[in-house]
Amino acid sequence: MRYTFSEEVKGELCQVEVLSSEEAGAELAGYLKGRGLIVKSNLDSYVTLEVGFIPAARRVMNLLHFLGIDKKRLTLLKNRMKRKRVQIFVPLSILEKLEISVIEVPRFLGDDIGFLGAFLRGLFVSCGSVTDPAKHYHFEIVSQNEELLRYLDHTLAEYMGISGNVTKMGNYAHRYFVKRGKDIQELLELMGAQRSAAHFEKIVSSREIKCDINRSLNFISANAKRSGESTARQIAMINIIKEKIGLEQLPEELRKVAITRLEYVDLPLSELAQQFDPPLSKTMVYTRLRKLMQLAEYLENNFLDDSQSIDELLNKFGSVRTRRKSNNCDCTQENVALQLDQD
Repeated sequence: MRYTFSEEVKGELCQVEVLSSEEAGAELAGYLKGRGLIVKSNLDSYVTLEVGFIPAARRVMNLLHFLGIDKKRLTLLKNRMKRKRVQIFVPLSILEKLEISVIEVPRFLGDDIGFLGAFLRGLFVSCGSVTDPAKHYHFEIVSQNEELLRYLDHTLAEYMGISGNVTKMGNYAHRYFVKRGKDIQELLELMGAQRSAAHFEKIVSSREIKCDINRSLNFISANAKRSGESTARQIAMINIIKEKIGLEQLPEELRKVAITRLEYVDLPLSELAQQFDPPLSKTMVYTRLRKLMQLAEYLENNFLDDSQSIDELLNKFGSVRTRRKSNNCDCTQENVALQLDQD
């Protein structure tokens, strides 16, 4: 029979070693708060505890035995219709003697993080679940006691910084749930499910690495797309100049940049700048390409007559600057027709 991840976690929690009677009492209190119900009869008052997980029933019996309770004083009924359902009847007088309340939350939980983990362990096994992290992250505890879940939410947030939420389910029940992977991992460790916590951490780390890789690939892809579009526009504008007036009409510094760009269409500006002798700076190449772009845009929309020289026309293309104000400085930003390659 194959167990769900939640059942595997509960199975591991039912095997956690109990080190003290206080820890056993805290865990038993978790079970009782999750599934305990007071039943009164003519002879005695009982607390009936119904669990739907066979190892959990054994765990409760062992906890009571650890606390010195004779198993002969307990009643255990198996539901034949629901084979997984087991009811345990505990005399209320026994719990009162152990100072374990079905109604109140144990006061000592806030004194020791270990006791809090033990209480949460019993509560989770009796009325909680956790989703397989390979699918998504979700940890929850369902109870009709909203005050209990609010207390749990507040305590876990205060002691461990765990971010949870409490919501209403239907007419009577409420749900405390946690969605963040790291928080769920910490809850598993707190309850004592070390093996499950390690498995959870491995999957969370693997997902984070995969997400980082995907973000990097998306960034590189978007960057390459922007760079490719910019280069294509540069080449298109240089070809306009070549068609309208010919590259030989350009000043030498612009002509060299135009020819080199046509020769090395795949290179970003930083590498294109290294193709000159001596090498140019990226800014110098960018400035000259910008002038070529401005000239191409002019030639595309205007007729160049014999009275106009290329040098005179280029001198008209000064750096167009716009003012941009910020809180601490007054900066200038070039308003250019060319998008700078991102290397």
